[in-house]
Amino acid sequence: MRLQITFSLGEGEPFLPVNYQYYISSWIYKSIAAGNAKYAEFLHDKGYGERNKFYKFFNFSALDIRPYYLHKDKGLFELLGNHASIEIGFLLPEAAEHFINGINKANDTLNISGSGYKLALKVSEIRVVPPPLMMGTMTYKLISPCCVTRPAHQGERYTQFLAPQDKAFKEKLMNNLKLRHKKATEVLSVVGESSSQEPDINIEIIRVNHRSKLISVKQIDGKNIKIRGWLFSCNVSASTEVQELIWSTGLGEKGSMGFGMVTV
Repeated sequence: MRLQITFSLGEGEPFLPVNYQYYISSWIYKSIAAGNAKYAEFLHDKGYGERNKFYKFFNFSALDIRPYYLHKDKGLFELLGNHASIEIGFLLPEAAEHFINGINKANDTLNISGSGYKLALKVSEIRVVPPPLMMGTMTYKLISPCCVTRPAHQGERYTQFLAPQDKAFKEKLMNNLKLRHKKATEVLSVVGESSSQEPDINIEIIRVNHRSKLISVKQIDGKNIKIRGWLFSCNVSASTEVQELIWSTGLGEKGSMGFGMVTV
């Protein structure tokens, strides 16, 4: 399920930090918590998975804040209009239900504040985005950067972010999708909404914006980490179940931080 949330500007100054993804992710968790605190705690602290592979099964786009002016020296967007919007995808109906209930009950304002900015965005409308007709082959365009990583090799200090041109990128992207599909199938099959058949997936990358995007995301411990991703278009051949997973939760890693959302 995809939701479009429309905001009106509330009190405060109309400035938004360039790296705002943490605030969005935090607001989503808080909204879910307002609807069901126990479920939100499970989703935030663990999620669905095992060992070192856990998935939140939600995703979100960049904020649409047009018109705006970018103050490059301050790292701030100045919002010139009175409204903003965002799309949020949920694979699991219960997560979407708790999120909507939480907004309606107690958490209808997204507050973004820090040094040099204090912005309040009040929810004015929530609507369901109609999904596209799911077919065996779909063409997707990334509307937030896609993140694909590999562990550091000998002599490397850090996890490496792969570009679409990298030989390992496509395989890593497909493997990530297969793992997410496997876990999603296990969760959804409990309520009879999915099968357990191994997916056959092929991804063909057709257009790439070769300039990557580096986004700073705050962690629970207060430290910032930098995540690199790329925008591109691709053809995906897979079952409609896999296509629905992509539509709801995106492509690649770190979807719950706002990476990998697609449009058609």
